[in-house]
Amino acid sequence: MKKLGCFKSFKTVASVAIGSFAGVLFAACGSPGQIGPGGGTGSGGGAAGAPSVKMDASLNGNGGSSGSGGGVIAPTGDANCGSVSNSTTRLPADVLLVLDRSGSMAYGLTIDSNCRTGDTTCSARWPTLTASIDTTLAATPGINWGLKLFSTPGGAACAVNNGVEVPIASNSAAAIQAQIGNVSPANNTPTAAAVTAATAYLKTVTDQNGKYILLATDGEPNCAGGSGTKTDLPATIAAITAAKAAGFPVYVIGIGPSVGNLDNMAQAGGTTKYYPATSAQDLTNALASISKAVATCSFTSSTPPPDPNNVAVYLDKSLVPKSATDGWTYGATEQTIVLTGTYCAKITAGTSSNVQILFGCKGSIDFPPIIP
Repeated sequence: MKKLGCFKSFKTVASVAIGSFAGVLFAACGSPGQIGPGGGTGSGGGAAGAPSVKMDASLNGNGGSSGSGGGVIAPTGDANCGSVSNSTTRLPADVLLVLDRSGSMAYGLTIDSNCRTGDTTCSARWPTLTASIDTTLAATPGINWGLKLFSTPGGAACAVNNGVEVPIASNSAAAIQAQIGNVSPANNTPTAAAVTAATAYLKTVTDQNGKYILLATDGEPNCAGGSGTKTDLPATIAAITAAKAAGFPVYVIGIGPSVGNLDNMAQAGGTTKYYPATSAQDLTNALASISKAVATCSFTSSTPPPDPNNVAVYLDKSLVPKSATDGWTYGATEQTIVLTGTYCAKITAGTSSNVQILFGCKGSIDFPPIIP
């Protein structure tokens, strides 16, 4: 018999917003016993007929076989250390689209008037925005989307109802597409009220995902005091500042040639600069960039680690240091691993795509700097 460290390898692949990540959880048990032939009992205390597991040859060093087990061997009782089959999945982001459907959204993307009949070079703002959103929804399975329109369809010129048109959900794409496909530009630009309502709604979404507001607008906020002729920029900045303070960063897309400088809104929302859009490609690029920026660097396992102090995280097979600023740290619970700093940047940029987590059982185990 040969004494081996016990590693159980369970693999799952998660589809995410940017590329595909192979999330792999290895349960590594630090109290090795003697391993007998497959399905049998060794002297390490395992019971006959115990469930067999495929050994990872790169970790146990025996080529994946032992005795007459033909590559499948039974772990001892202490090797199991109470753990069960686990998997890792990447946590999604929650993004609420807050879309301006004011009357000027019927104008052309590059002009402040309606497209002339027969002008094939002119694209109207609203249908171009909705087409870009349709494309983005189909390309971002790692984001849970929701929808808030302003003003509220069917309401007064400055009306914004509580709640949202489409709640945030993993399967909301079809509902969002139906909503934005069935409304037309009309009324004024009550941006402050829309962001305030969006913030109140996000506070009711209680999952552990990061939450964001994506504001797309084509003009200066108005509706101060309920009048469409009065600017409402100060109240809008205050509403965006409150959203950021509540934990909901605000990304801003400015549509058309006369949006002014919306950087003040983006800065209040914690996202530095707004995204200008005067073409269909601009809109598609802006939505893609924002989707990439909110892509989460959080991974969760189905069970907590046997020993929270005995965990290793690998990115593209290389050991990641534990660090809240540039490495990895725990999220809301010890079942959630969050990559930080340059390691998260590699994921969101799409230059790295393989995240692996090794859980060691209680005791001591050496994690290698690189795994095969």
